[in-house]
Amino acid sequence: MWIDRSGGPGTKPVIRCGTNPQILEKAEETAQSAMTEGFVKRLKACAREDAKRGVYMSASSNLMRKEQMREQVSPDRSGPMAQVNCAIQQALSETDPLLRLLDRLLEKLSGNCSAGIHIRPEGQTAEIRAPNGEVIASYSSLGGGWTEIQTKAEKKFYSESTAVYYQAYKEARAEMKAAQAESSQGGEAAVDVWA
Repeated sequence: MWIDRSGGPGTKPVIRCGTNPQILEKAEETAQSAMTEGFVKRLKACAREDAKRGVYMSASSNLMRKEQMREQVSPDRSGPMAQVNCAIQQALSETDPLLRLLDRLLEKLSGNCSAGIHIRPEGQTAEIRAPNGEVIASYSSLGGGWTEIQTKAEKKFYSESTAVYYQAYKEARAEMKAAQAESSQGGEAAVDVWA
């Protein structure tokens, strides 16, 4: 959600659902910069190999994309998650029952992230936000622990890398079919039907 104040003086700001345009622009830049020439070359080679084996999006191609994303696009989640875990444990060790029922805002976590923590008798929840305000991880003691939430930049990177892979895979399959058709036509021409 973001507030649009572009209406000019005397107009009320409009609250819009969705993503701040600056976040989308930065996500585009981040995803583009991660699509390095070397990565694209390796991804295309992997797609051609997968096409030869008849496997779309093999485990190795997915691993390659995840590694590139982790190194070039993803925010650090492990540091802030560890800090929030410590804060939750501290809150749970409080002896005063009133102190155990609290909401805390943690600022200046590693990576300039922030977090909101809610401690209740029913369970604990937390949410970690990147410096730009995007939620990057959430925690629920009832829901199985931590869940990493994909950022706009990560989604954009996955989309772009999938498009590059798909195009290379499709081209490799077309080349294979053309070569197969050519070899089958060449074999028929050598057969003498009247003999």
